[in-house]
Amino acid sequence: MRAQIFGIFTLMLSANVGEAADLVGQPAVDWSAPYVGISAGYGWLRDVDRQFAPPLHSSGDDVVFGVHAGYLHQFGAFVLGGEAEYARLDINFEGFPIDVEDAFSAKARAGFAFNRLLLTGHAGATYITTNIGLEDWGWVAGLGADYLLSDNLVAGVSWDHMQFDRFDGTLIDGQLDLVRARVGLRF
Repeated sequence: MRAQIFGIFTLMLSANVGEAADLVGQPAVDWSAPYVGISAGYGWLRDVDRQFAPPLHSSGDDVVFGVHAGYLHQFGAFVLGGEAEYARLDINFEGFPIDVEDAFSAKARAGFAFNRLLLTGHAGATYITTNIGLEDWGWVAGLGADYLLSDNLVAGVSWDHMQFDRFDGTLIDGQLDLVRARVGLRF
């Protein structure tokens, strides 16, 4: 899965390599602005419950939706900022009556602007909840690509990898991957 996501980002980047090389260090667009937006995509959940011998592996996947808000500041071609995000997951573990319901994330973003194209990486903290009362903090990291459609309208894609070790004090380690399309409004 990660190889497919990397391939998508590589394809997006290679389509604009010639243009991007001419624009590094001299962006015609300033990405400095606060923004809000919505997202939709798909999520894959995997976990390992180590209290069983052999360990019990389970997984689930489903459509996800979310909202985000943040601020970016541009320094030459370098862009730095932060983002808060909520994602409605409702991902059910196959064969179990357990749903991962919500994810709240706070992320730092950093990347490079190539005129209207912005490529970023992000990392931060995330908090997820379940329908059975288990909830815990983990870490999140990923990649994103945004394209400025107009002065205020941004469209993009993002990939988030979330990791949870000993979830809520249990012997469960979990991973959650989200791939989403995003639309945002800059102010």
